[in-house]
Amino acid sequence: MLSLGIVPLGLRSRDTAPFALGIPPLSGPLGRLRTSLLTWTTDRLVFADLQRDAARIAREATGHELSTPAMNYPALADAVVQFSVPEFEYPRSDLATPVHFVGPVSLAAASPDLALPDWWGDLDGSRPVVHVTQGTVANTSLDDLVLPTLRALADRDVLVVASTGGRDLPAAAIPANARVAPHLPYDRLFPHLSAFVTNGGYGGVHYALAHGVPILATGNTEDKSEVSARVAWSGAGLRLRPRRGTGGRIDERAIARAVDRLLAEPSFRAHAARIGAAVTAAPGPAGIEPVLHEVIRAAGSGHATTPGAATAPVAATAPGAATATSLTKERR
Repeated sequence: MLSLGIVPLGLRSRDTAPFALGIPPLSGPLGRLRTSLLTWTTDRLVFADLQRDAARIAREATGHELSTPAMNYPALADAVVQFSVPEFEYPRSDLATPVHFVGPVSLAAASPDLALPDWWGDLDGSRPVVHVTQGTVANTSLDDLVLPTLRALADRDVLVVASTGGRDLPAAAIPANARVAPHLPYDRLFPHLSAFVTNGGYGGVHYALAHGVPILATGNTEDKSEVSARVAWSGAGLRLRPRRGTGGRIDERAIARAVDRLLAEPSFRAHAARIGAAVTAAPGPAGIEPVLHEVIRAAGSGHATTPGAATAPVAATAPGAATATSLTKERR
């Protein structure tokens, strides 16, 4: 069985905090002590109800006890195919489940039927372009991020491009330096961008990385807290969290300061480009096939996958495919 990693890797390790907390790793003995305390706390308090329900479902469905905490479900697979690159994932020194990185699911061109907005000519390079979006799902209230970003950058010498996921914005809420569309062709937009403001969707962040665009990530729910934490940890951008008592809203002044830094400090773009080079070289979904063949061969020969197998790269056999690399590759 393969686990397909469409969100950041959730495999437990002594080197990383439990998944969903959005806490980056801390090295050394102190970091491992912190991880142990966080794991104990989340198992017994934060995810206690989830664990009970998962254990009950496992007993009812299989007649067996759940062999790992519910949030560590990828450990039940023979291998994990992670739709990312090692440069954007925390190193783990103690993996027992092989992890193979194949890059994002898609960096393909947009549909040719998607018409360009009439303001597209404003992307003429005369000023930096900042794109802001809440994606196509978590956009019920554009006041979570899109509108605060438009207000935060209204007095900056930038062009702010917002996609609303089909939601409407009142004309009065759109500053003079902003352009808005329901959907935009990312393959044509991202080469123009100087910065990307996002709530932390895994796909959008990888698209930005592939184009070497520095990122401001603000996600604090679902898997987005983990994505946002990796943006900051990798050096490819900055992370902002909502202030307490604000109903989850991001402070507009903090957005402005963060975007100013992304535009002024070249290190963010350099790190995004470094990771982006790995993203564009990865095979994508074509990298699944050789991993699947390896798992089938191991099952047919009766040899179980052994701990530490994640240290070996897996050669992708699809025509033109790059090599799918493993998690133990050190962060550069």
